[in-house]
Formats: sequence, structure tokens, C-alpha cells
Amino acid sequence: MSSAGGSRPLWLLLLPTLPREITPGSIRSFYASTLGQVLQKAADTSSSFQTVTILDIAVPCNAGNPLEPFYYSALQNLLGQLYKLIGLLCAEHSIDVQYGNDVDVRVLLFKEAKTEGPLNETVQAVEDDPSIGPFVSLRRLARCGRPWQRVCSTDGDDGEILLQLFLRLRNEAVDDSKGKIVIERFTLEPSYPASTSLETPATDVQVIRDHHNAVAVGGTFDHLHVGHKLLLSMTALVLNYNVQPGVKAERSLIVGITGDKLLENKKFCEHLQGWHQRQAAVQSFLLAFLVVNEPLQNLSSTMDEKKESSLGRIVMNSLPSGIVIEYVEIFDAFGPTITNGSISALVLSAETRAGGKAVNEKRAEKQWTSLDIFEVDVLDSAEAIPATSDLGTQDFRNKLSSTEIRRRLAKKSGTAD
Repeated sequence: MSSAGGSRPLWLLLLPTLPREITPGSIRSFYASTLGQVLQKAADTSSSFQTVTILDIAVPCNAGNPLEPFYYSALQNLLGQLYKLIGLLCAEHSIDVQYGNDVDVRVLLFKEAKTEGPLNETVQAVEDDPSIGPFVSLRRLARCGRPWQRVCSTDGDDGEILLQLFLRLRNEAVDDSKGKIVIERFTLEPSYPASTSLETPATDVQVIRDHHNAVAVGGTFDHLHVGHKLLLSMTALVLNYNVQPGVKAERSLIVGITGDKLLENKKFCEHLQGWHQRQAAVQSFLLAFLVVNEPLQNLSSTMDEKKESSLGRIVMNSLPSGIVIEYVEIFDAFGPTITNGSISALVLSAETRAGGKAVNEKRAEKQWTSLDIFEVDVLDSAEAIPATSDLGTQDFRNKLSSTEIRRRLAKKSGTAD
């Protein structure tokens, strides 16, 4: 679950269906066997090549239609349950930076493709879309040009139809013949009714996406893990993508990353990643999630270091769509939320709810508009671990703790007390 740099194996897992009801039990029933097998194989590859295998997991989700309401909590539940299961499976299979068999998992979202009729007709009928952001058509996912060396799918009719459609669409634009892409199928045996549409709770709160052209999130982001990835994904999802085709509206995603000086007293600080390493991990994940339909070579990255300035270090990604991602070094709990008046939304974990209140109090002192606060649930194993599992709750929670990751690294290197 790390995001270390370097040349690494890149895999894709295509999941054809969702449980009709997104619960810990249904997600585990649907995906545990398949995900467990793929994660184990990817972990073995990481160990063999002494690097971290990247596993992109593409999940069908039609919640990104710009003409429909955006339901935050339904998407947060889906991604939260998936990342929770991934964390549990990594704990169960001893997949970890400590063992040198880590896997960098990234959950991506694609829109359902209608697969009625002969495959050739279906390929022609699959619509492309001009939209930007994390919700992309299957055509855009297939043609994005990412050099996946292995594409994993599920057996059965749904999985095979999706795989063949993906490969046909990919072959329209990408020549995989030299790379000899590996195709592998895994068993999917769900005991719950299936769906490709995301069911929206009747009590959910509708979010008008075009309201949020500047969204912020903050954290230390040390040794990026699944909890961080859920937080960053939901931050990206709150940003406005509902713009007219051809219109280049400016939007900002602002990530505050705690400066090194504030972390000197952290436990096992000798294994704490430096600011640039943490920033690079966040950037790698966000671009992979947010820019599926824009070739990474089209991105421009500029860096502005101001070591003597109170503003600290800033790295910017300027996307052709007009979205700017800013990674800002922060020295307190507020960061740019009280210096940038254009920010209208803040995404935070439920355990830091008080921080959101404090931010809005500071903004009120400036007579600025209060930020809309979006909470991300803390991933907890209480409902996700089956009664028959030997995995303890603490073992899972340790996978979601940067401090615990550093402790394990210290133990591995012999520097732990």
C-alpha cells in the first residue's frame, strides 16, 4: 500500500459488477476471493522484483453523470468498503512494507458500458465522453495509455464480456503487441444480487458539484496507506467537474502537507518520510485517480521552493482541463484554508471534525464564507472481520497507522526500542 517511486510493475483488475447493497458483508462476499488472489500474486511479484507492484482496481460506477445529483455518502461508502477490504486482505496475507512484498492499490471508477448485442456492435456503440475527472467511460479507461503489463478479470459471462470489450477498445489506440500484455481470469462467486449502478440512500444529502471550484484537504500523509487514499479520493470527488465542453474553467484542489519541522517529535521519526517524498506519493496517487482520461505526459509540473518564506514549499500540477493541484507545505492546523478565500469546501476525517469547526471560526473572524465540510469515515475493522477470522482488530488498525508502519520499519532495521 506504499507509493514508493521507481519503475514498478503495473497491473489492472477489472471488476464487472457491484453488490446491489454496499455493506461490509456484501463487499467481502463479492470480492474477497478475487482480490485476495490478485493481491497475493502482486505481492509475490513485489517480492521477486524487490519493488512495489501497482494494482489499479477499476470498479463500475454510474454516479458521475453530470446531469444527475452527486451523492457524497454513497460514493464514500463504496470506496470506504473497498479500501477497508483491501486493508483486511493485506493484513490476512501479510502483505506489508515490513515483508518487502507491499502492493500499491488504487481504486478507479469507470462508467457502465451497455453490452447488448454482438461484441463488434457493442464496441462501436460504447460512448466516449468529454468529461474530466475521476468518472470516465470504459473507452477512456481502455485508451488512456497506461502501460499495464497484466490485466486481471473475473470468470463468468459479465467478467468475460467486460474484458473483451476493454481489450477491443484498447486495441483501437494502444499497441500492446510488443509488451505482451498478460491476461488472467479469477473466480468471482457472489452470493448477493449484483448491480452496476450505485444505490443512493434515500437520506443522503445532495451536493451541487458546480459550487466547489476550490477544495482543500490536509494531513501528514506519511507512508501513504488506504486511509489516506480514501481521504484523497473523496477530496477529488468533491471538486466540480460539471463544465461545458470546451470551456476551461479554473478549479483548484489544494493539499496541505505537514512540514518536516512539525514532525521532529513524532515516534520513530528516523523512519518518517521527508516532505518531498510524502508530496510525491500524494501526487502519484491523485494523478492516477483524477487524470485517467488525460495522458500523464500532458501534465506540467512546476516547483517553487521558498525555504525562508512562511508560505513554505509549493508544488503545482497544471492539468490541460484547467484543474490545478497545489501541494502546500503547512505549519499549523489551518494552512491555506485561512489564507485562500476562494476555497469553499474542506474534506477531513471524522476524527478531525473539531479541526473543521476551528477553521470556520477563523474564517468567520475574517468575515469569510464558512467552508462546506465533508467527512470521511475512519476505516474500522469492527464490522468487516468475520467471526471465523483469526485476524485481530489491532492487526488491521496497524495497517492504517503511519506510526505503526514506522515502528515496524524500525523493528525491521533493528532501531526500535
